[in-house]
Amino acid sequence: MTPGERKQFLADHRLCIVGYARKAGPPAMTPVYYAMDGGDIIISTTRSRAKAKVIAGSPQVSVCVLGEEQPFPYLTVYGRGRIEDAGAVDAMMKVGGRMTGNPVPEAARLTRRSSPVLATSRTARAMIGRYRCSSTRNSVK
Repeated sequence: MTPGERKQFLADHRLCIVGYARKAGPPAMTPVYYAMDGGDIIISTTRSRAKAKVIAGSPQVSVCVLGEEQPFPYLTVYGRGRIEDAGAVDAMMKVGGRMTGNPVPEAARLTRRSSPVLATSRTARAMIGRYRCSSTRNSVK
């Protein structure tokens, strides 16, 4: 997949799994909606969430962007995350619009910064694939 095709894939989809390290045990994985901001994947979350706390201290993340229709293509992005307060409300509005498929009304805009933004940096490394389901097994191709 070319860099242009990766960029288009990220622009065309809205659902991803964010993976990050935990203190003990296997990595955590969280399904979230996202939006693009230039070359960054932005996710609206709150400071009290585990992903925000962990990424603030250890920024290594994996983001697996999922296609929502067969053959369920996906793109896994590896990079560094960061937590930002500036622009958090705008990010929340943008991600909310992607979730619903419609712009979020301005009346729903929060007037205070209650939600930091988790933004991954540009793609450091990426892998593309398709997830196919059959009646007897699941396979990654």
